[in-house]
Amino acid sequence: MKAISTLVLILSFILIAEQSSYAQSHYAYVSVNGKLFSKKLKVDVDFGDEPEQVAKGEEFSEVLNNKKSFASILNYMVANGYELVETLDVIHMQQGNGGTQGIRFIMKKTD
Repeated sequence: MKAISTLVLILSFILIAEQSSYAQSHYAYVSVNGKLFSKKLKVDVDFGDEPEQVAKGEEFSEVLNNKKSFASILNYMVANGYELVETLDVIHMQQGNGGTQGIRFIMKKTD
């Protein structure tokens, strides 16, 4: 009986250790739009609704705002541990004519 309870205890510790070793992912929604009469880009980074996530988003947005290259935005995010998951075009239609108004990058960071 003692051997069975020891075995159950050991298996419980193994399961707990496996569950705690799973990596946790964090996502970022990066909104990039052009500025009127300028080559500079307006960037808004959204990490979430929690106060520390909002502050981090504002910090990243401030650093990335006014960049002139989409690649420089992606390179900065990659340098901070994020990987690109999805790219979305924001299309604006007016009287049958349309074009890309902005780009959205969905990025993921795994701890």
